[in-house]
Amino acid sequence: MSVFINIFFLLVLFALLGISADYVVRNIKYIATVLKIRLFAFGILLGLVTSLPELSVGINTTLDRATSLSVGNLLGGMIIVLSLVVGCSLLLNRKVVTDGNLKILIPQLAVIFSPILFGLDGTYGLADGLIMIGLYFGLIYYLFRANYSFGGEGFALIEKNKIIKAIFLSVVGAVGVLLLSHWIVVRSLILSQDWGISKLLLGVLIFSIGTNLPEISIAITSWRKHISELSLSHLLSSTFTNVLILGILAFIRPITIVVGPVYYVLAIFLTLVLTLFLFFYRSGKKMDRKEGIILLACYILFLAVNFWIMK
Repeated sequence: MSVFINIFFLLVLFALLGISADYVVRNIKYIATVLKIRLFAFGILLGLVTSLPELSVGINTTLDRATSLSVGNLLGGMIIVLSLVVGCSLLLNRKVVTDGNLKILIPQLAVIFSPILFGLDGTYGLADGLIMIGLYFGLIYYLFRANYSFGGEGFALIEKNKIIKAIFLSVVGAVGVLLLSHWIVVRSLILSQDWGISKLLLGVLIFSIGTNLPEISIAITSWRKHISELSLSHLLSSTFTNVLILGILAFIRPITIVVGPVYYVLAIFLTLVLTLFLFFYRSGKKMDRKEGIILLACYILFLAVNFWIMK
């Protein structure tokens, strides 16, 4: 009975985590609107903000010495964002026009894939952490130097007198995210002990969905407001922000993981999803429902393989 109670509380906490993160996102969006941040820069900003759950969960797992849980969350989250979330977004948006510029996309995908290479020895050490942090900021510098934009010209100026309230609510939401993520870690560790699931697999199957609720929310919001390009920019940014978070966690404390079936499945499917994403982005300079269905099929297969591993 205690297992079902823990599952119930975990679901409630994930729901509250999504609500708190959404509070942060909506108010950060308002601030960005007031400051007239360009669409691409807004996507980068949203990528940072919506990665708050991953960062807070990572910090808590580091403090609780359960860092492999966070590794599964971050690496699994990359696959979820680029297959499940992008796939659903394409189905909803029907089509997203891309510029087909691989000089911009390839560096992003290379940074996203880098944690797989650094983790092959079973450890993310201090040097690995510093390199991943450097890769993230180097990528941001490169993207802004390339003056990359999806064509947005900025957002209209609205009531500036509400900006203080927006900042306050953003801080309150961020505090909520931090507290809720700590409770989620505690409940999940109890659940993993009851079920005998490895922390890495628990992070892949459960945490990576729960902590990406903000990304899912933004994708749906972008669809409703017919800003599909913002959704794609934000989702890519959120994905490579996971590299920054993993780098920070490795910098705080070395991370040891078991390089076994779960890790190899992560590596294979991340390679597959990144390759498909690269091909779809380039072909026809658009991504549509057909590509969305294929990406969703990859995620379903990813889930099936992981459940098979659990047996």
